[in-house]
Amino acid sequence: MVGQRGNFQMASYEALMRSGMVQRGAGKSSRLVEVILTGDMPRGGGKISAADVSTLVSWIDAGATCDVDPMAGLDVLARRGAALAAAPPAAAGPAAKPVPLKAGDVSFASEVAPVLIAQCLDCHGERNPESNLRMATLDGLLRGGRTGAAVTAGRGAESLLVKKLRGIGIEGQRMPLNRDPLSDGQISMIEKWIDQGAKLDLLTGKEPLETVVAAGRARSLSDAELAAIRAAAAAKLWKRAIPDEEPVVCSREGVCLIGSLPQQRLEALAGEAAALEARVRKELGVGAGPLIRGGIVLYPFERSFDYSAVWQTLVGVERPKGISGHASTSAEVVYGALLLPAAAADEEGEAVRLLLAEQIAAAAFSGRGAPEWFCRGAGRASALRIVPRAEVAKEWRRDLGAAIKQVGSAQDFLSARAEPAVAALVAGGFLGAIGTPARLAQMMKALDGGETFDDAFVRVFRAEPRQAYETWAARQGR
Repeated sequence: MVGQRGNFQMASYEALMRSGMVQRGAGKSSRLVEVILTGDMPRGGGKISAADVSTLVSWIDAGATCDVDPMAGLDVLARRGAALAAAPPAAAGPAAKPVPLKAGDVSFASEVAPVLIAQCLDCHGERNPESNLRMATLDGLLRGGRTGAAVTAGRGAESLLVKKLRGIGIEGQRMPLNRDPLSDGQISMIEKWIDQGAKLDLLTGKEPLETVVAAGRARSLSDAELAAIRAAAAAKLWKRAIPDEEPVVCSREGVCLIGSLPQQRLEALAGEAAALEARVRKELGVGAGPLIRGGIVLYPFERSFDYSAVWQTLVGVERPKGISGHASTSAEVVYGALLLPAAAADEEGEAVRLLLAEQIAAAAFSGRGAPEWFCRGAGRASALRIVPRAEVAKEWRRDLGAAIKQVGSAQDFLSARAEPAVAALVAGGFLGAIGTPARLAQMMKALDGGETFDDAFVRVFRAEPRQAYETWAARQGR
């Protein structure tokens, strides 16, 4: 079952938990167990014994915890044993954080990452990477693969990546495989970047390289230029997900809506979204101009299967149960997507306004490189203050206590290993409690000023995320 089938992949524990196929504490209700019991998986005639299914259910019931490196390939764990994969390579170090470039420094975002995307990701992407070396993010590259560290900061010529690119002093073949070698100039540029410390100059090491590269390009663009590029890229994403349906596009100040709704309905939503963008701007202390440069793309859906298609295209896995909206960043596109409630169930439009406000605020933080849990929580907390009387808002508050018990540990929550719908409830409660408008405004200002998320969080909230979460969760349990 290791690998990818359709849009589901479980090459590592991290990938499995992100897929939404495992519901902690509820083995028999988990989608993974369901598809095994129905015979839908594994494909190709494979069988899983009743004893193994029972073990799987028991593991999920007990919390689906991980006692090894969550990014280690499951094939490595199975073939070589947990001992060899229990920890990342020693050279991996802490997650990469952005640092200002000095004169003469090589830019990872503008110079190195574009080369890696063009030459390396076909074999070393996030899914089933060769030698378990994932280069889809800088953190993945620095973590290394089965043969050890690919990059040794400060020692470019000695780094395995440079040796492989030059084809000198290595076992195996020169890289990139089955392609023309990189030019001497490109290899020297990568070597110089490593000599200078293999530094990141934008966003975080967890961000996909495409998103880092897009941020690098955006530095030299005006708001109008960036908005045009974002809208065009967003339309291409739609065509990838729903190729047989031409979308309707409607732009307003700060937002661009793309969907299959009737023109009149989409225009009405666009007006509502623009008004809410202004409300969120005020809530988060943003001055004149858009909430985020280039604006926010919104994908509203009336049909669940359309939203699922876009989710799979953008997120890469099956849409989990209970998710009616999300926000994220995909290369140039800072977006929010939402499944509109039935008109009969939302006569006053409060639920639509709540979901729009949630995704607009969440997307604003996502576009600034904040982690997923913070974007979810800040988006939901802001929406609850702007549209407090929506029936859905009451349900969120009602279900919070049960969700805290189900979400798992602080690390599970912060690492996005919890069931997405449950994690969204908890994130909203957490940031609703600690994330006052003033504090969220401070976070946004800090991120705009180039401060790392972790440093800004500690300064604004006077605790690291894990400490803040554990303190809050303990209070909820009293």
